Amino acid sequence: MHASPSDPAFLAPPEPSEQHGPHDPLAFALCSSYLDPARVQPVPAGPAFDLVSVQMPIGLDALDLLLRTGGQVGPVAADARARVNRIGFLLPPGSLAAAPGFAWWCRRHGLRTASDGDVVALPPLIGESTRMVWLVAPGAPGTGRTDAGSLLSALRRAFSAQRGRSRCQDTSS
Repeated sequence: MHASPSDPAFLAPPEPSEQHGPHDPLAFALCSSYLDPARVQPVPAGPAFDLVSVQMPIGLDALDLLLRTGGQVGPVAADARARVNRIGFLLPPGSLAAAPGFAWWCRRHGLRTASDGDVVALPPLIGESTRMVWLVAPGAPGTGRTDAGSLLSALRRAFSAQRGRSRCQDTSS
């Protein structure tokens, strides 16, 4: 069972999984691309994964929605550095190209995407980092691969909820 974003343990670094093998190609590709698994690592997107990065509050809402629906959720990273403050969802490679309009929708709503030719910083696989952590670690038990359609649906709902909260705060001022 995954922790909820309202749980203080949610942003705690996950326990490293015992085995990353060919049964989880994304976990295997990620783990083999780390030169030092105890450090933040620049990793090329595209061959092993596509990435969608969103502001922390929206990303936490979207992750919560994905977890509550019970669908497969793949690796999710949080970067809590002051000028970054984002959540990154790792998708199967080619997801952005295969889902018509998904990358366009992401860019239109201020999300960042990464695929072939892009390099992204990912949290350490082992040990602790104070600002970059895995919310769902690669190869963690009970995880799978995040479906682009499910992620898009969760992001739309999270954006809608965020707008609703903003309107409520505006009217109460």
